[in-house]
Amino acid sequence: MTLTPERSAPDSRGPSVSRRLRWGVLAALGFVIVPSVYAAAVLTPVGQRMEDAALGGVRESDLFSSDTALNVISVPVILLLVVVIVAVAFARRRLSVGLGAGAVVLASAATSTLLKRIAERPEIAESTTPNSFPSGHATIALAALFAVLMVTPRRFRPIVTLVGAGYAVFVANQTVVYGWHRVSDIVGACAIAMFWLGVVRAFGPRVDRGLRGDRDGRRGPRRVVSIVLLVATGVTLVVGVAALVVGLAGDGAHDHAAILMAGRLASSASVLAVVTVVWFLDGMHHALRTDPATLSTAR
Repeated sequence: MTLTPERSAPDSRGPSVSRRLRWGVLAALGFVIVPSVYAAAVLTPVGQRMEDAALGGVRESDLFSSDTALNVISVPVILLLVVVIVAVAFARRRLSVGLGAGAVVLASAATSTLLKRIAERPEIAESTTPNSFPSGHATIALAALFAVLMVTPRRFRPIVTLVGAGYAVFVANQTVVYGWHRVSDIVGACAIAMFWLGVVRAFGPRVDRGLRGDRDGRRGPRRVVSIVLLVATGVTLVVGVAALVVGLAGDGAHDHAAILMAGRLASSASVLAVVTVVWFLDGMHHALRTDPATLSTAR
């Protein structure tokens, strides 16, 4: 009886340049989106009016009963999260991956804070709301999800992805409902998290090496997550566009409530789209060759 060695997970299949290229493209995309969204939504009168129209629809009756999801995101919690991430990676003997994951969180948070200070909002559309680009809460929620996924064994990533994406969507939605942030703030936050994840995954240590803890597990959960992410992103985007059309359809006066709903859905769709892209880039939709077993007998 002979034992066949375990085959590699998707992140280790093919030449290294393939891995670096796909994550490098993600980083480049995030790098381009941030200034593009800022220029279109913040530096133009049309962009400012559109986003402020959504803020005009904020009503006390729409507020969530609790803001715990937002209050959880704080400096002590961020630092604790980084420590836990590194500890988990150390326990899995992947300390370098844990350090890279921690860098995703810290670099994303620092970038978001820096941009909020230097990316000013000019007063060109009679706006009385201060600058809010980008959303620090949404940035950290997404960056934290990506960092946790980096140190999580592949077979557990479907459930972590769903839970983390749900939390990130809720945070993005809540900041818009409360009038704290505009849609461009959420899109900018998504792009920042994308950028740093792409940089770390492209130039940092290989996350999955085909080890026992890197197996994908059952195919069913992965297929369900793929379908849920695609459908949720598509439906949210379509309904958001419909709400925007309704909001702008009035003669002279906009329906601010409908525009706010469009903003909420656009923010949710942005988060879902980024999570979906990362899910597929990570190869989680593949039917791995290591699914049945990592060890087999040859007769």
